[in-house]
Amino acid sequence: MGRRVGRGAEDWGRFAFAKEGFESALVRQLRRPHRYYGKYVLIGSATDPYQPLEAKLKLTRRILEIFLKMAPRVRLGVLTRSPLVLRDTDLLLRLGVEVGVSISVMREEYFREVEPLSPPPDVRIHILRKLREEGVNAYAFLAPVFPDAYRALCTVVRSLKEKNVPVRYVELLAPFKNPNLRRLSHFRRWVSSIKSEPLYAEFSGCVLSEFPSAHVIGHGWR
Repeated sequence: MGRRVGRGAEDWGRFAFAKEGFESALVRQLRRPHRYYGKYVLIGSATDPYQPLEAKLKLTRRILEIFLKMAPRVRLGVLTRSPLVLRDTDLLLRLGVEVGVSISVMREEYFREVEPLSPPPDVRIHILRKLREEGVNAYAFLAPVFPDAYRALCTVVRSLKEKNVPVRYVELLAPFKNPNLRRLSHFRRWVSSIKSEPLYAEFSGCVLSEFPSAHVIGHGWR
């Protein structure tokens, strides 16, 4: 995404731009609503739609309000990691939105090095629990899962199971996907573990033993 706004790999994770004019662009597209009937629209596949700026701008909320005119002929999904999604529970319920909350699975010792501004896993599990208590169709997306975090993975999986929160997707770490990881002292060890140890069966087994229908994405782990 950075290449489209004049930013390089070294700026990854350090910028966010509101999509000014997106509302009017969406309204124009929806003048031919039949193009969207029966389709699944995912909000947040590239960038979290509940960035801190959303608390002030309410752009995501206004987008959901626009889609109210097309409910239930268009299926909506939201992918986030932010507790701000709880603000829009009323719209999520009216629209029947499916909400995925991504949970990073790594050792606590380096969590803040990798994700300095993100809410920790226990906060994200709380978001999922609250959404489901309100009746929102919410699921966990475990990503990324680091190769030295097997115990952390099993702990998160058990916690979600106890809270009746389904795990739908699991994405094992692709080290080169995030340029910032290369700067960390653990990077070479992560890459070495993925290349040299048979981890896929162990990690996927931890998840599938509790959630057999979960989809595990391997990224070269096998």
